Amino acid sequence: MMSNTEISGMGLGCWSFGGDNHWGPQKHTDSIRTIHAALRGGITHFDTAALYANGRSEQIIGQQLRKVRDKVTIATKSLYHPPGSMQKAINTSLRRLGTDYIDIFYLHWPSKGKDFRPLMEILEKNRQQGKIRAIGVSNFTVPMMEGLLNCGRIDYVQTGYSLLWRQPEKKLIPFCRKNRIKIAAYSPLAQGILTDKFVSTPAFPAEDPRNKLVFFKEENREHLEYFLFRLKKIAVSSGIPASLLALAWLLAKEDIQLVIAGARTREQAEENIQALDTKVDRETSRELTTLSDELTSSISIADNIFDHSVR
Repeated sequence: MMSNTEISGMGLGCWSFGGDNHWGPQKHTDSIRTIHAALRGGITHFDTAALYANGRSEQIIGQQLRKVRDKVTIATKSLYHPPGSMQKAINTSLRRLGTDYIDIFYLHWPSKGKDFRPLMEILEKNRQQGKIRAIGVSNFTVPMMEGLLNCGRIDYVQTGYSLLWRQPEKKLIPFCRKNRIKIAAYSPLAQGILTDKFVSTPAFPAEDPRNKLVFFKEENREHLEYFLFRLKKIAVSSGIPASLLALAWLLAKEDIQLVIAGARTREQAEENIQALDTKVDRETSRELTTLSDELTSSISIADNIFDHSVR
């Protein structure tokens, strides 16, 4: 059972908090302001991971949400650990978060050649003890999830999903629908690409990890350029910023229970929250879907937006 607190349609992604090699430096005050802007805007779900800034993201979340713990839900994630040390990883996250239970605990990434079934059994034991309310997996393929179902109940799967990335529709979403697994969509703005900040294919510094996203493969760049040009035109004609169009389009998907929108600043959080009240008319929604169909049918296939092979 989940806690009595309802998970909102949008959660705050807290990857950048604490600063790390992916997002670069992050001011502590910006993280705090972002969290409280989210709370003021009605966001009650916060998504972090032990991997984010080596646990500093968990610590910041725990410190800022301590006084409202019974009014929010917190999700965290762990990479693969040998069964003998998995319990320590769970306890470490509990300590960093300053809580005695975690609402959703995800297995963060599959690892080649690793058997996750013993870890599922450990998570189920923690569920029975009340330390974990729900169990999830992140970035797992359907065959991987099928192999885990005999060891425990998967409540959530977290996957990349956006106007730019519709791969989950092929196999993952039908599988989740059949097995009553809820879906949390991350990178709904494709790590910032689907914002008005970019009117054409962005050029990131050579060291920026976003260069490794599947969208920036050489064979996909021309398609992305055209997509962003058309998205900008739809945003202008509808009078709705591109970021809000992208978020509202995803929030309207019946198969998606939770949209994890990352933010580094108070202003970004406040803008994302506007999507909860953004109304996109049927014709604009159809245009967005058609445009997305054209792109996603053209880009190369990968297991996830990071183009990490997990098979």
